[in-house]
Amino acid sequence: MKIVEGVIEVKSLRDFLKKLNDIGCTITFIDANYVIDKGHVEFAVKKAIKAWNEGRRVAKTLAMEILLYCAGRRQISDAIEMGLKEGLNEVVVVILEDDCIDKLKDLGFTEKSVLKLDDVKIERIKRFFDISDEELSIVGVDKLSSLVKEKIALFDIFKSG
Repeated sequence: MKIVEGVIEVKSLRDFLKKLNDIGCTITFIDANYVIDKGHVEFAVKKAIKAWNEGRRVAKTLAMEILLYCAGRRQISDAIEMGLKEGLNEVVVVILEDDCIDKLKDLGFTEKSVLKLDDVKIERIKRFFDISDEELSIVGVDKLSSLVKEKIALFDIFKSG
């Protein structure tokens, strides 16, 4: 597994997803605006793969299962807020197969640092993951990643309900 960050331009989401499906790799694109750090993504990916292998999956594909776990959501319609959009995307990308990394460049991906934390992003993440001001004030902003991981762990436990 490899987790990289960068940018990608998507002109038509439908055409892009078809191309992505045709290359035969398990690749998940996550909107960097909803990602605290690579640890958040790695934690979610490991939980998703474990659930997938145990037959506790929600999605039809492992790539979508990974997105659901990164979002801590059961509903695909809710999780896709964290997915690709048409236009220029700053993303964190999960590639499960090592031999598929070069195929990212064929899709137009450029590796570059995009994970930055500012007040706007903190508020977006708090809203998306339903983290209260009180929760954040107790642990501090430097532990926001831990709060997000807690939400993912709770999703894993309660997703079948």
